[in-house]
Amino acid sequence: MRLSSGGLAHQRLVPQDIAGSLAHAAELERAGLLTPEERRVISDTLEAMRNEFLAGQLAIGAGDEDIHTFLERVLVERLGTTGAKLRAGRSRNDQAANNLKLYLRQETPRLVLLLGEMGAALAAQAELHAATVAPGFTHLQSAQPVTFGHWLMAHAQPLLRNISRLQDFLARTGECPLGAAALAGSAIALSPALSARQLGYAGPAENSVDAVSARDHVAEFLFIAAMTLTDLSRLAEEITLWASRQFGWIELDDAFATGSSIMPQKKNPDIAELSRGRAARLIGDLVAMLGAIKGLPLAYNRDLAEDKRAAFDAIDVLDEVLPALTGLVRTMTVRSERLRAQAGEGFSLATEVADYLARKGVPFAEAHEITGTLVRHCEDHGLALETLSTADLAAVDPRLGPDLPAHLSLDAAIAARSGHGGTAPARVREQIVAARSRLAAAQAWAKGRPGEVT
Repeated sequence: MRLSSGGLAHQRLVPQDIAGSLAHAAELERAGLLTPEERRVISDTLEAMRNEFLAGQLAIGAGDEDIHTFLERVLVERLGTTGAKLRAGRSRNDQAANNLKLYLRQETPRLVLLLGEMGAALAAQAELHAATVAPGFTHLQSAQPVTFGHWLMAHAQPLLRNISRLQDFLARTGECPLGAAALAGSAIALSPALSARQLGYAGPAENSVDAVSARDHVAEFLFIAAMTLTDLSRLAEEITLWASRQFGWIELDDAFATGSSIMPQKKNPDIAELSRGRAARLIGDLVAMLGAIKGLPLAYNRDLAEDKRAAFDAIDVLDEVLPALTGLVRTMTVRSERLRAQAGEGFSLATEVADYLARKGVPFAEAHEITGTLVRHCEDHGLALETLSTADLAAVDPRLGPDLPAHLSLDAAIAARSGHGGTAPARVREQIVAARSRLAAAQAWAKGRPGEVT
């Protein structure tokens, strides 16, 4: 039985393998193994092969073991012994390590842009609803009123952190594996710093054994991908709730929902549900990668080929989920009146009573107990806090003065939370401005990566 090392599955790395081969050809010229003319012919042929591959005019054959042997076969077919010279001083081990690392580095800025679009969609909806009063929850129980814009920006903050993680990832993966050869380093490719620079790395790997055997950068990328989808899965879960008839907070655009095969009245939030499912898949990819490398001896082992399957899946899932969920958020309609109607339910203004007493000098533990007594009074008499008369308040505790009702409104409760990071509309708008500034900086960073984003 022969297990495939992934020739066809890994063919998306052909451009990276050719890029590494171009750098290696320059290294062989510096080492005196290629003449300048031989190097030029090899480089021109490699670039032609890349263009043909991208145009669908060149494909891996059934007899090719992997992309390395595929490209070498075509090169030798076209250039004969000159093409065969390219193998000197390198190994499939450092090629494989370089290909995936280079691929992930090239994909990272593009993913930053996709995350930025998701963040922009959340910020746009948040701006529309910076002052829209909504229920706030803890334990999925009515807690305190907030603005819906504030709640949406709570989902934007993890996206900003994941963008930062991707930027950190690019900085942390700046060591090029080329020059490590099989494991001990190359006796021919002696100036790998120049190859590293040609490929956009900060420099060569410090240790040749580590260069071919390390895959922690793949695990780190998978963690960022899994964390991103986990964060978005929380948003997707809330969207699913918000779109339900029981909540009724939002109306989904028909393009981002489906009907039932048997119940014509239903509109299912399929995009949100599929996003939740994809999060589980990426968590599995991360665990699979960690499991593959946890017990491996140094240096290279074929188990490491699992890195590509997991990394490709992560890229594909992010490419699938991010645009779809971005479109869903951008086009959803928020039912502001429904949000406001539910915001005061469940005695969500009770904290205002406790805060009122605390500002009057009542120890908060006592203020908390008085507020609980007031809520029980309301429950016993079928009253709402905001409808209590001054006589009702005084009957519970004389410190509940006639000025308390001014604090017992949704708008007053929202306005009172005016500290940094609070839900007061002015603070929410400040948060949106700050988030957009960070998103713009990330977009400029991503577009400024030479040759990595078109």
